[in-house]
Amino acid sequence: MITGEQAATWLAAPGPATSVLAPGPPATSLSGRLNAVARLIQIGSARTGPGQFSPELLADAEELLARGGERLRMSGDHTIVVLAGGTGSGKSSLFNQLAGADFSPAGVTRPITRQHHACVWDTEGAGPLLDWLGVQRRYRYARSSELDEGERSLSGLILLDLPDHDSVLAGKTGDVDGLIKLADLMVWVLDPQKYADAAVHGRYLVPMARHSAVIVAVLNQADLLSAQEADDCAADLRRLLDAEGLHDSRVITTSALTGAGITQLRKVLVETVSERRAVAERIEADVAALAARFEPYSGEPGPIVVAEPLTEAFSRAAGVQGLGRTLQSARELRGADYVGWPVSWLVNRISGRDPTRRLRLGRLWNELRGMSAGPADAQRAEIDNALTGLADELAPAVPPPWSISVRQATRSHADEIPAALGTAISGSLPAENEVTPWWRLVAGWQGLLLGCVAVGIAWIGLILAFGVFHAAAKPSALVGNVMLLPWVGLIIVALLVLGWLTAIGSMTAVTRAAERERQQAEERMRAGVADVIDRMVVIPVKQELSEYARFCTELETAQMQG
Repeated sequence: MITGEQAATWLAAPGPATSVLAPGPPATSLSGRLNAVARLIQIGSARTGPGQFSPELLADAEELLARGGERLRMSGDHTIVVLAGGTGSGKSSLFNQLAGADFSPAGVTRPITRQHHACVWDTEGAGPLLDWLGVQRRYRYARSSELDEGERSLSGLILLDLPDHDSVLAGKTGDVDGLIKLADLMVWVLDPQKYADAAVHGRYLVPMARHSAVIVAVLNQADLLSAQEADDCAADLRRLLDAEGLHDSRVITTSALTGAGITQLRKVLVETVSERRAVAERIEADVAALAARFEPYSGEPGPIVVAEPLTEAFSRAAGVQGLGRTLQSARELRGADYVGWPVSWLVNRISGRDPTRRLRLGRLWNELRGMSAGPADAQRAEIDNALTGLADELAPAVPPPWSISVRQATRSHADEIPAALGTAISGSLPAENEVTPWWRLVAGWQGLLLGCVAVGIAWIGLILAFGVFHAAAKPSALVGNVMLLPWVGLIIVALLVLGWLTAIGSMTAVTRAAERERQQAEERMRAGVADVIDRMVVIPVKQELSEYARFCTELETAQMQG
């Protein structure tokens, strides 16, 4: 698997990593960890297709973010403690013991708590919290008017007596679940007969193992047991909690009837209220539990699989080598128009050996124009296969959903690539009628030689006219001397040979220059192909891997302890 750090650096081409949220507080702070959760939601929300991020997980993360934000905005001077438990556990009696009054009615024939009650030590600023908790006004009780020196240490405590988690009343289980999510400290009240109840442990305690620091297990109704039995039950409960991962949870033995253990429980509440850490600890535990659910999306460290460069495959698909050879042939034919020996061309023309050279030149340029318009269907299939091969190499290196999103990024511009390759290649070709300056010089030199040959032929004609046929007019020494014929003929032959040699040498230079132009054009075409790959394949993949790296970083931040 690719690690988060490796994923951001495996490709040479730079790729921007998008970050919509601005940098927040230090990563180890609670606000920093909540910001990290927000970024995890942002990243995951863009990848919610089949096989990608779980919509349920993202919804839970959004709920946690909203709930944590609301709780932090509300009174930080109050601590929410809930008493939760099953029917007959005695939590309402325990609530009344702690409150110092019978605020929550304890059942006699069928002890069932139907509504959640709240007792508040110091009500100033507690109203919004009680509204948020959904406590009806008639079930709110204040200790502020009755505070004595022994109660002042609990100032800021909001103690809730929850409905029974196993209540048969419609909707009460859901109410309990919702209120437990809002609690800063959870006190689970268990009776000696059902302290190992699978419903409590399986539904609530085991899933909240990461919250063990904000969970207190109270073994109530100790008055029904002997001292040894109470110790044995408490030890067994401790063993169960440790086995379930709740190592930091405290176990207290109490009796609401005799008041045994109430002082120890009250001490725990006093410590919780005075430290003002329960709010943060609860939210931190929620974040830690949520981050654990994101872990499968981060993968395990492992070697990077580096894909074979696509340039060669795309160049083959675009026909770069074929275009280079065609360009070389076209440039050679074009150069021959200027540096070729016209006499040879005339001989070939008369003999019919090369009647279609012009047609061939036009056909070559038509071929260049056609190939540079973009790959054909078979070549498009080769491009598609190359993209599939790259995706097959990259996808296994990252965990889902990133393997899916990396595949999508690899093929994100698949339909645009052929046209882009055609545009890049056409921009790499020289102009059709481009002429190298020295060609014109050679053409002028060849014309001068031909002119000299024509003068020599005319000279021979004059010598024949005046020297051989004794024309009437008296010729000059240059045209009347028949002895000059061999020399003039030799000069003509020399000029013809010189023109022929010039043509051969020039064509050799044209061929070599055309070969260099082919190589340079192929380099330009390959550079254009590489640029298309960079823009349409590498950068999208790089961005996705950068997002993967950012996800791993944000997940690590969310998992940090303050």
